[in-house]
Amino acid sequence: MFRSYYTYGLVQLLLFASVYVVYFRGTDIGILEPQAMESLKERVPADRLVVFVKDGLRANTFFEDYCNNLPLLRQLFHKQGLVGISHPAAAPTDSKFSSYLALFAGFYEDAASVAHNWLLNPAPFDSIFNRSTYSYAWTTAHMKQRFPDIDMPTVLSPEVTPGVRKNCNEMEESVIRAVELFLLSESQELQENRGLLFFVHLMLGEDASGAPATCENLKFTDRSVWKMYNRFEDCFPDQRTAYLLTSDFGFPHSSGCSNKSNSLVEAPFFLWGSGVNHLTTIRGRSFVVNAQEMRLPLHVLSPIQLTPLMSALLGQAPPANNRGELPRGLLRTSNRYEAHAMHTNALQLLAQARHLLKRHRSGLFSRVMPVHWLNTKLMDSFVKSSHVLKQQQRFKSLLEFTSNFMPVIVKCIDYFMDYYRYVLVVAASSALLGWVYCLRCHLERPGQSRDSDEISEGLSDCLWGSTIISRAVTLFLVVLMCLQRIPLLMQAVFLLPALVWVLALKTLKRSGNMVTICGFLLPLVLALICLGGFFRRYIMALGYLSFACYSTRSAFRVRGPQFYLWMLLLLGLAYISVLPESIGCSERYILLISIPLTFVRPLAFGVCPNGMPWMINGAILLAAFVHVAVAPVPWMMVLASWAYFCHIAYFQRRSVQIIELVIFNLSTLYTLTCTSYETLVIQMLAMELKLGLQLRQRSTDIHCIKPKATAMYILVYSLYSIFVSGSIPALVVDFPRILNETCFGYTIWTGGLVMALKLLLPWFLTLCILGDAYKDVWSQERQIFAWLMFMCSTMSVGLLLCVVNHGSGRKIVSSVAALAVVQVFPFLWLQLWRLAHSKVGNKWISQLSNAPPLIKQNLNLSA
Repeated sequence: MFRSYYTYGLVQLLLFASVYVVYFRGTDIGILEPQAMESLKERVPADRLVVFVKDGLRANTFFEDYCNNLPLLRQLFHKQGLVGISHPAAAPTDSKFSSYLALFAGFYEDAASVAHNWLLNPAPFDSIFNRSTYSYAWTTAHMKQRFPDIDMPTVLSPEVTPGVRKNCNEMEESVIRAVELFLLSESQELQENRGLLFFVHLMLGEDASGAPATCENLKFTDRSVWKMYNRFEDCFPDQRTAYLLTSDFGFPHSSGCSNKSNSLVEAPFFLWGSGVNHLTTIRGRSFVVNAQEMRLPLHVLSPIQLTPLMSALLGQAPPANNRGELPRGLLRTSNRYEAHAMHTNALQLLAQARHLLKRHRSGLFSRVMPVHWLNTKLMDSFVKSSHVLKQQQRFKSLLEFTSNFMPVIVKCIDYFMDYYRYVLVVAASSALLGWVYCLRCHLERPGQSRDSDEISEGLSDCLWGSTIISRAVTLFLVVLMCLQRIPLLMQAVFLLPALVWVLALKTLKRSGNMVTICGFLLPLVLALICLGGFFRRYIMALGYLSFACYSTRSAFRVRGPQFYLWMLLLLGLAYISVLPESIGCSERYILLISIPLTFVRPLAFGVCPNGMPWMINGAILLAAFVHVAVAPVPWMMVLASWAYFCHIAYFQRRSVQIIELVIFNLSTLYTLTCTSYETLVIQMLAMELKLGLQLRQRSTDIHCIKPKATAMYILVYSLYSIFVSGSIPALVVDFPRILNETCFGYTIWTGGLVMALKLLLPWFLTLCILGDAYKDVWSQERQIFAWLMFMCSTMSVGLLLCVVNHGSGRKIVSSVAALAVVQVFPFLWLQLWRLAHSKVGNKWISQLSNAPPLIKQNLNLSA
């Protein structure tokens, strides 16, 4: 069953593919029919709405220093309008359009939608632009692609010339000119129109791209919004215009390496004009509006609550996909109008709940078993009761009734969105646990597989009964899922545990008997410690320190200079893990120190390679030093770096080299991918491993190593090469952003290869050192691979439960990347192992013992 590596690969692929079904299957419910807004005799609160969205505007800057950054708009705080903050109840994705979808469509875009929109065409959705009579926007062409129903009088471009972006002030000035030009030519024709929506997008420029707006930017924005506000008032003097100033919600800006928090920030909003209430009674949070410490109420809303609020101002039904609840008391209108708007919002949410309920009640068992306590009867009862209240004109009661019922509807929608989520997680986890048990049985199998006749009678009966039960359960699941009409992909995940456990039973049958857990205790504990390293670097550091001391425990009896040097390296590497991450950080001065140390490090260990290797490495390191210091001709450094990579990868593949020269060459190549001190860390890790193995051999006189110990060495040192100076988020998210600062530069064709070098070179270096220390290790490939599969699969169980599908893109990508790295690690190791074997095992070691004396003299290998 496990004679081929393809069997392992197929099972691992199926297990990893289940992650997509569990966490990233599509949750789009499609476009529903919007609710009809009942016509009333009274006028709608506003005939037109102007929405100013300032990217990067944050609440702490907005309310800083008694709102002195907004001296003009602050004049309106005292007289009219509402001021507050918008904060998502749950962390949404931070994709490019998530903020605008929440504001104008009323729902948060999840990771499944982002992935679907990235791979395929964006799914259509309803928005407030569809509901308004006319909508105009001053924004970029990318926004037009997501909101195709808006009319763009002027398409704004953030660039002056290709590759040169405008600054913030230039961006806002171009928006002001475009708005004034439009109002000058079109305002007379729009005087009698109702339901107008104007979207003014105040984007960030080159001086603050991706960063929060500064105080100076905010003061300029204050003047810009004030100027456009007065222009709209002059063009539409009927006092029937409402205004909203808000910002995109998002995550704290990461500048360099110091701030990598995933907590959400609060975005301010200021709503004023026609139909907006002005409340002065403080019942909750408040803010100081001037130096006299005058306080006004601070309203706290979710971003999606602004969508039904804007729709109610214009007298329109909220978008069909909206999940926001209209807040009470913010409209300056009658109880009748607010009750009708609230009732329309509730019916719109109820339509989504009915649609999802109908989808999940299509199965046989769902018809007889309730899928949620908010069933069809309760929904119909709500509609009838609200209709009665409306007919009786008890609008205050209707307002109270609908506002209390809407949170229940929203919870029902969320329930159906994750209807199969938890069961799928259990199924995928059960499959992984079965795979871990299967690998354990395989590892315990003797060298010669036994026939079923050799199995004890009790174990044979147990296996026979387990096989019957597993087949019966599988058959029952197939029938149940067909009657329930579960989608095929979900059926595959539900049946995956049965498939894996059948493999485990077959493997157990071949193994014949079970051994004690003692042989698996150390690898199991080590796997759990490595799992903790994905969440806290110091956990991995403690595991690395303990494992290194335990593996070299015999050297503590015989101390010497080499032992103390090894201890110094070991403690230094453990301490580095508590320092800030260096991977993904640009620290040029530290890199300038690391480059010369990389060049002189071999001298400290008595390695003096004469001739061509010394000259080539010295030349490329000198070029890298000059490039980092002054960067005179970047393209020349990029060309030289790739030439050196080709020299190492191709022209030296047949050369006779010692392990110290291998470390020197690979360290030089790794330095070209660095932006901080991580090159010194990897060299220290290589030297510590080499010294530790030498001490282990000298103190025990044993020159062989077991496959289990080799696998533990490979796993610990490979993972610690990442966690000692970084993390998975830093490697897969932060480092790609600064690829252009490495000596290899960044292009769309070579970026992936540079990232692969950054990850794989330390792993390859570890294998070369192990292969040099124990020459018999190359014959243990299959056993080492099986042990790595066991430990990595054990870690995968925990990482599967930690995958997230909401929050920042960094958090989502990192959680999936961590699981992917662990799942694919044994197969990457296998390729690197064979590459190291072809160089160290077949070339360098075998030829070094028979090398001519002249070669040994040139290498100057010290004793």
